Amino acid sequence: MNVAFDSWIPVVTTTGEQNLTSLCDVLAEGRQYADLAVRPHERVALMRLLLCVSHAGLDGPRDYDEWRHVPSRLPEAVREYLSKWKESFELFHPTRPWLQVAGLEKNGDGPASDLLIRGWTLVSKLNFSFATGNNTTLLDHAGLAADRTFEIGETLLWMLTFQCFSPGGLIAQVYWNSRVTGKSSKDAPCVQASMIHAFLRGATVQETIHLNLPTHEDIRLIYGDRAIGKPVWEMMPASMEDAAAVDNATATYVGRLVPMTRLIRLDPFGARMLLGDGLVYPVFASGFPPEPSATVMTRRRGGKDEERALLSYRPSEAIWRELPAMVVKRNAGGLGGPLCLGSLRDGEDCDLVAAALARDRAKATILDSTESVFHVPSRLRSSEGAAAYESEVKTAENLASRLGWAVETYRQETDQGWEGRLKAAGPGKGELKAKLRSLAATHFWTTVERNVPLLMAHVQAVGTEAADPTRKAWRKMLTAAALESFRAACGQSTPRQMRAFAKGWQRLAGGPGEPEADTPKSKEENA
Repeated sequence: MNVAFDSWIPVVTTTGEQNLTSLCDVLAEGRQYADLAVRPHERVALMRLLLCVSHAGLDGPRDYDEWRHVPSRLPEAVREYLSKWKESFELFHPTRPWLQVAGLEKNGDGPASDLLIRGWTLVSKLNFSFATGNNTTLLDHAGLAADRTFEIGETLLWMLTFQCFSPGGLIAQVYWNSRVTGKSSKDAPCVQASMIHAFLRGATVQETIHLNLPTHEDIRLIYGDRAIGKPVWEMMPASMEDAAAVDNATATYVGRLVPMTRLIRLDPFGARMLLGDGLVYPVFASGFPPEPSATVMTRRRGGKDEERALLSYRPSEAIWRELPAMVVKRNAGGLGGPLCLGSLRDGEDCDLVAAALARDRAKATILDSTESVFHVPSRLRSSEGAAAYESEVKTAENLASRLGWAVETYRQETDQGWEGRLKAAGPGKGELKAKLRSLAATHFWTTVERNVPLLMAHVQAVGTEAADPTRKAWRKMLTAAALESFRAACGQSTPRQMRAFAKGWQRLAGGPGEPEADTPKSKEENA
């Protein structure tokens, strides 16, 4: 299996067909493909691989002039590069298998002791959607069943994604050059803080790669004097003590794009593997520059001074509510959206793909994944447009709080024991209220998300005569969504329910008083 020239990457052609194609074809014939056909976190991992090979093949682009010629230069450049390094892309190479460690051993007694692959882990552990280890999923019941089989292309995609997103925690120990690896592992570069990754989307995969390929000038704006670096397969560490190779892999822009967070060795059939702790990648929280697809914003905590933080994904909050932060061009201080925004001209609309994997930091488990595509009007990237967007998001959030208040009012009127249960819940009162409000809240935010184009139309109209009518259309939709959500959550089958419904409806429609502040986020949301 050759990672560069055999077909394993799921794509959608410009005619709507789903196919598997090779890494070389995606890069050299990208105008034939409309998009990648993968899960959100797999998209992030594949985009990083595509950008890594593009940078290596072009040895650039060094500046804007070179960047403009990428579409014409890239096909031939990547063909030459991948042909030159073809042997390093062999998945089962005897001495340097791609993104693996050939000398990895189970017990340190030498390769002969591993011939029976006893105690090796099934490769299904590389897929976050499977119920393996401490990762449980709703619809997967086979777990680590020994009779599960997978196509080698699937395993390859999972391995690449696992290297980018594997959460830290306890891990099995293996031997690398007769030295045992650690019992615990650190986060992979893309999973820290459940960060939201964003990419510009073009009409074809070729255009998408071009839009997301930063110049060396843009990279140095964020990485400073650090070297641009080389792909890890060009400078594979021989051991943890191989300082130059480890530094290239973990501390340079190109080296980090395809990480080796875990040490992996596949068996000759690709069914089982050795898996252990790998290279440690510096993270944003410790002062390292943010990932190129991340968004960095400032926020206050407990009334203290502002601090920089990664924009995180919480399953309870749709990504569109954070859009203004993601479309701000990153400055020299590292604040702003993804690095790819530097390719946009002033006044240019764009399509933005936002993808994220939410994890529970305490348990090192995966909670959810998501992906959204937005058509972003140029006006949103202005201060006036961003302010209008944020104001209307706040309006929606306030209405959601009032909806929750109305639902709780309905519950108080129909359930005489509700107040007692709240008092008994103590510090868990907020989570109890959140459960009560979840049906109405989910209905409300789902309806609102379907109508985000109304908000985009208002933002685009800011400063024109159409601003008031478009804002009224958006807010009318919000009100209708809240009222319909209240109806869906609160029945009217009995006289008591009808009285409770009327009282809750009055509060939702603007009755006296104000709802309590939003309930505190759960532990999982704060992870």
